[in-house]
Amino acid sequence: RRFKSRLALKLREKKSGAKRMRAIGLLVLVRGGWALSPSDVPRAEALRGATAALGSAMVPAVAWAVSGGGKDFAGSTLVGEDLANGQFVGKDFSGVDAAGTSFRNSNMRGARFFKADLAGADFSGCDLTAASFEGANLAGTKFTGAIAEGTAFSQTLEDVGDISGVDFTDAVIRSDINRKLCARDDAKGVNPKTSVDTRDSLFCA
Repeated sequence: RRFKSRLALKLREKKSGAKRMRAIGLLVLVRGGWALSPSDVPRAEALRGATAALGSAMVPAVAWAVSGGGKDFAGSTLVGEDLANGQFVGKDFSGVDAAGTSFRNSNMRGARFFKADLAGADFSGCDLTAASFEGANLAGTKFTGAIAEGTAFSQTLEDVGDISGVDFTDAVIRSDINRKLCARDDAKGVNPKTSVDTRDSLFCA
């Protein structure tokens, strides 16, 4: 009788474990946006509601792995890609080949573009607060309406395609490059988000 009780307990534990694993598997599919079979839809919707209430406390590592969280792009080839409206806070794009790539309206606070090829890339409307562009190729790069507060640039900033409406407040810019920017025809306008005048942010005379 005791043997049967222990056996029944193990079977219940095994079934419970299998259910938990299936639930986690469904959760991963839900959080990752994968397609589900019709029989899984009701349970998936219930899990979706549960995870919305619990936040990221439920299997966060798995969810991040599925969604691509934490991925950096150093050394990648992104030529001509459309990465507009993305979330790239603190991401590393060092050495990336992103010529002609669109980052329009993306959140790129603290992103790093050390020696990246950004020729002709588009950062219009981006939040580039505290980002770094040292040694990056910025030939023809558009920064129209971007927020570049505390952003670090090197001499290549003089090669950019457009700086109208950029907020350069506290940006790290060489004094000689700063003077060249102030002499540009596109050193004008007001940033649409911070309402800061571009020339004022550069301390142009």
